[in-house]
Amino acid sequence: MLYRGVLTTVAAALALGLIATGCSSGDETVRALKTGSVERPPGAPDFDELRLNEVQYVGTHNSYHVAPAPALFEAEKAAVNLLGPDAAALGNIDSLLYTHDSLTTQLEQGIRAFELDVFADPVGGLFAQPLAPRLLNVADTPLPENMDEPGFKVIHIQDVDFMSTCPTLIRCLTEIADWSDANPDHLPLMIQIELKDDPLPAPLDITKVVRIGGPELDALDAEIRSVFDDSELITPDDVRGEAATLNEAVTTAGWPTVGDSRGKVLFFLDNGGHVHEHYLAGRPNLEGRTAFTSAAEAGDADRAVTKRNDPLDGTIDDEVAAGYLVRTRADADLVESWTNNTGPREAAISSGAQIVSTDFPKANKADTGYVVTFGQSVEVRCNVVRVRTCPAARITG
Repeated sequence: MLYRGVLTTVAAALALGLIATGCSSGDETVRALKTGSVERPPGAPDFDELRLNEVQYVGTHNSYHVAPAPALFEAEKAAVNLLGPDAAALGNIDSLLYTHDSLTTQLEQGIRAFELDVFADPVGGLFAQPLAPRLLNVADTPLPENMDEPGFKVIHIQDVDFMSTCPTLIRCLTEIADWSDANPDHLPLMIQIELKDDPLPAPLDITKVVRIGGPELDALDAEIRSVFDDSELITPDDVRGEAATLNEAVTTAGWPTVGDSRGKVLFFLDNGGHVHEHYLAGRPNLEGRTAFTSAAEAGDADRAVTKRNDPLDGTIDDEVAAGYLVRTRADADLVESWTNNTGPREAAISSGAQIVSTDFPKANKADTGYVVTFGQSVEVRCNVVRVRTCPAARITG
């Protein structure tokens, strides 16, 4: 996801430190009272007894991303400078200079939350020959593999920023499924999917991307189900149960427990607008869908997961207290890493948002020292904003 806003710097560190683990401090207890935390009796429960909204993840943003090859990047940067305002929609070209390890490696490193950007390519080959290397005459530029196959492709920006550790969605999901099969007792995995269909600004709009509609979203569900059995998924139907709406279910009965969710994967869509509308069409509670949405408004039947990219927007407290799963970002466009600005990171973690995404997990620490980690082997912990007395035992899976 290309997030172009620059987060405001927080003047002082907030109450919750980056690598605070285990039980909550007194300051965190005050915050927990404010945000509707669950009181746990002395002798805190096993971690597996916590519900999904009572835990917190450090996840990776654009988890598949590989930075452009150096020669191509320099040529692209020069071209952007020449184009001036015509290239403004591409954002800051320097924000492309990050590379994640493979999904398998990230899983081995303890990451349990991911984000994938996908473009529809029902015929195949749409993204096989990216424009930038040809237009800028950069020879021997590495290109993504298996792009001639039909199916969703996992890339950041068509024709410009196209390298991926797993260029097809099937390959990405298969990597995750293979690791899951080898580690069947793992903590539940969270996978955010952003469906992309925006053309590049003229004159760069050479590749005619496929508009996302009902057939494409049905195809997305089918690709997910071609890799994961329903028994391996946490679906909206599972969570809704007998409740009238999904919204009612998560705000009353609540989410499944960690223990009941081990070995499973939860998907949610990043998109609002027409993608959200098409995904809901005829399915107001996401009946039969594989993924949750994250763009529902207050009172909507499908409201269960919310996306709040800006950890300082003031809405996260209330959403966490109400029982929703919230995803936010610790950093955006690499900006925080350039000066080791930890303000947004601290705001994100102390907000109680269950998924805190970053381009700088512990294995990818910035040269300035900027990093986002809970300081433990698995980047999942008890959510001290939701739970007043957290389990002390080491978290595994």
